[in-house]
Amino acid sequence: MRVRTFSDPVLRRKATPVKRITASVRRLAEAMVETMRAHRGVGLAAPQVGESVRLVVVDVGDGLHVLVNPRVTASSGRAVDWEGCLSFPGLLAEIERAEKVSVEALDLESRPVWLEAEGFLARALQHEIDHLDGVVILDRARAVEKIEPEEEEEGAWPRAERPLRVAFMGTPSFALPTLEALSSAGHEIVGVVTRPDRPAGRGGRTLRPSPVKEAALRLGLEVWQGSPAEVRTTLPGVLAGWRADVAVVVAYGVILPRAVLSAPRLGCLNLHASLLPDYRGAAPIQRALLDGCRVTGVTVIRMDEGMDTGDIVVQREVEVGPEETAGQLHDRLARTGAGLVLEALDLLATGKAVFRKQPAGPARPAPKLGPEDEVIDWSRPAEAVARQVRALDPVPGAHTVFRGQRVKVWRVEPGPAAGLSAPGRVVAFESGAPVVATGRGTIVLRALQPAGGSRMTGAEFVNGFRVEIGDSFGELGRR
Repeated sequence: MRVRTFSDPVLRRKATPVKRITASVRRLAEAMVETMRAHRGVGLAAPQVGESVRLVVVDVGDGLHVLVNPRVTASSGRAVDWEGCLSFPGLLAEIERAEKVSVEALDLESRPVWLEAEGFLARALQHEIDHLDGVVILDRARAVEKIEPEEEEEGAWPRAERPLRVAFMGTPSFALPTLEALSSAGHEIVGVVTRPDRPAGRGGRTLRPSPVKEAALRLGLEVWQGSPAEVRTTLPGVLAGWRADVAVVVAYGVILPRAVLSAPRLGCLNLHASLLPDYRGAAPIQRALLDGCRVTGVTVIRMDEGMDTGDIVVQREVEVGPEETAGQLHDRLARTGAGLVLEALDLLATGKAVFRKQPAGPARPAPKLGPEDEVIDWSRPAEAVARQVRALDPVPGAHTVFRGQRVKVWRVEPGPAAGLSAPGRVVAFESGAPVVATGRGTIVLRALQPAGGSRMTGAEFVNGFRVEIGDSFGELGRR
């Protein structure tokens, strides 16, 4: 996303309250977080990226806060310090603010949240809430100083030595960091190809654009959308008309025919979220977590007509955190992959790219997840159940049954040792949360969500459903 700077009029408008937290609001928040981190900021308000709504993201190092309709309800103390702002690069302003603040807001699940903040976090929250009211640092500054920009800011995308004319092809949020990186690195994005808008809402009467389309329109880029048949018949001519040097493909979702692959002068590069040839297919991140991989990675290949079978250009390993969810790993791989794409383009532009055949022999497949992958099998070992819960977070979520009602399980922890018991049986409670037997070991259910309800802690679930020792989770969900 492009950060609006200096005299952009959107910075002076009072933002509109969010009436309903929809999928588009969540996608905007996700894109804002990516933009904030790409620019090494500690906070970002929606007006700073051209969206005049009351939404801010803040992370000063103690965890991410995504706040909808935030407002300061109390403050105390005064402190003076220097502040920078992504919308005013090269400037520092000396500003007096409250030392402690109380902030009320909603989270992305429409739940009320309250923050008691002091010090740097309190200052960052006040700074971003100011943006929602059209107030910028220059309005509050006691003094302003210019600072020299760093020659090469750590974490920023490097500028391309030889910019290329790039056609970008992608659909979901995984592709967004690469699109942003291409723009920031100075490559000319001649057009964006994405999947057609999908039916959404009650009865499918409205159409929802892909995250890539939304980002492309914000960046002012030309967008082409076509059916799989039109990809075969029309897209080669579109790419030729754009005079693309290369196409960068990230989770586009359509198999590309030879005519498309050969239309750009330098061919098509694809970013895949695994260490190819392992985990070819639609769900490499989830499958790696399900298998308990400690290391995965990203690969850029020169595409051929096979499924993730092209020659390797560059590849990078990424360690998997012991408690990392699919959503968290998705975000890290997306950003790592964006940098890898820039590296591959530099090699391609300078004629230094070496194309390496993928190793022959069997490789672990990564087929799309099916309904059977979502159901928790309590007869499996506790560590396998824990991997399944992490692999399916945030979508579609691992689920089980309790007293005939479907329940999603969002967070678990290893449980204490216990005697033999039927898998799925509640054998104890830990800090109020249910301890459930598995095929080997026990597991503590820390966060659950009954069908049609909101997420709740394990202790809240126990109290709400009057769970007792001997109750069972699983196919029958009864004693």
